[in-house]
Amino acid sequence: MHLLFDNQQIIDESSALCSSAPTEMKVVLLVTFLAFVTNAAGIFPGCPDDWTQVKRKCYKFVNEEVKRDNASATCGDRYGATLATIHNREENVAVQDLIYGHKYAWIGLDRRNGYFRWDGRYKFQVRFQNWVGWQYRKGKECVQIVQTGYWQPAHCNKRISYVCGKIVDCEPGWFGDECERQCHCYLGHDCNDEPCPYGCEPGWNGEMCDTHYRKPKVTFYCMKTRGGGYSLRVFFDRYVDLYQRIGAVNAEGDISPSCSNDRFRRTGVRDIHLNVQIPRVSGALKPDCPAETVADGILRWTFRLQKKEGIESVEDEELQVQCDLSEADAAYDSERVVMEENREIPLTTATQSRVNVRTYLAHPGTLEPVTNLALGAPVRLVVTLPEGDDLVHPFFYPRSCQASSPDGKVSFQMTNSNGCPRNEYETFLGKMDKASGVIQSDMFKMFRLWGYTDVVFSCTLVVPRLTRLKYQKPSCS
Repeated sequence: MHLLFDNQQIIDESSALCSSAPTEMKVVLLVTFLAFVTNAAGIFPGCPDDWTQVKRKCYKFVNEEVKRDNASATCGDRYGATLATIHNREENVAVQDLIYGHKYAWIGLDRRNGYFRWDGRYKFQVRFQNWVGWQYRKGKECVQIVQTGYWQPAHCNKRISYVCGKIVDCEPGWFGDECERQCHCYLGHDCNDEPCPYGCEPGWNGEMCDTHYRKPKVTFYCMKTRGGGYSLRVFFDRYVDLYQRIGAVNAEGDISPSCSNDRFRRTGVRDIHLNVQIPRVSGALKPDCPAETVADGILRWTFRLQKKEGIESVEDEELQVQCDLSEADAAYDSERVVMEENREIPLTTATQSRVNVRTYLAHPGTLEPVTNLALGAPVRLVVTLPEGDDLVHPFFYPRSCQASSPDGKVSFQMTNSNGCPRNEYETFLGKMDKASGVIQSDMFKMFRLWGYTDVVFSCTLVVPRLTRLKYQKPSCS
């Protein structure tokens, strides 16, 4: 990896192999007396005997007349819960049934900064509401549920009973209101109702990695044309819109500039198609999109779909179509060619400058250096801070970061000259920021440049403006 610091080029040829040692697993059988609730997919523990269960929610009525803050504290200290949160009609009916015979009870909704929000929620989000009219008056900052099931604002010092609520955990790898949804996190990590920490396993996407990746399909027609020539018409379904660049692969293994995105036309709202002319020139077939001649009168095209233009991703696809021109005018189904998903990519790693500056690719969680990676593995770009008491200006900021081929002929710009994403829609690398004592990027999936196995990462190091010797982050709009 190359770095520019004080107009000097610094190169470090050393590298280390990233390996993982096998881990011995010990299985311990734990016997408990918890009840478990099972549905078609997930499994989760049931509620304690004296609680009412609504899917994953547990509710308990406490017949103690206290102020709202005291009720909230008791729910937490005594039961490991909060005041009841209510997000749908079914939950509201369950809480209403619990307070039968009592006029009012506290629930976990209160007014903060001008908005009502639930306990434990950092943003105003009330998906379900059941107000009896709108009776808010200044000073009524808390909420009670009445025996009819409606909600009313109330003074927080009012002494009434209350309802506690908590959510039971799903089995690892499952989430949802009924633990019915399964996540597929990278390397088998659990989602635990939170987004997968290092992205999804190949074939899955979405924040929780529970949506099966839909690969595009292709249908094509080979047709005779006047003058003894032929044409090929290729149709891609709507999932092709998930890719930035598509086109026919030429003899050099690249997408042909004459047969890429600009040649495709929109068929419907989202489907696209491509027309390829195959004239006869001096008795030979000359398609205007690169094709391979399989046999006499049989041509084959390979179409590459790149998830991100300029780099090779584990999510890239290749689709193949083949025309037997002796059977022109017939429609065919496509044959899908799936790219190899895991490849080891040699990487030139980082540098150590005369002031102990180092830049390297790191594991996104531990920030330990990694050098031998599979395509699609999650990583961060890390730059250490210079050390030494003799440094006059011990701060810097990496800008214009890019990935390039060893010969410098191909490059992919990762941040601009301000150290920010290339544009407001680009989230590939994100903004380099200071955290855990180093400057690090957002997590991204490992890639390589088309036609090369080695990837060289480089950044220009710029001394930022200092205010009272504090690190100043760049301003990215």
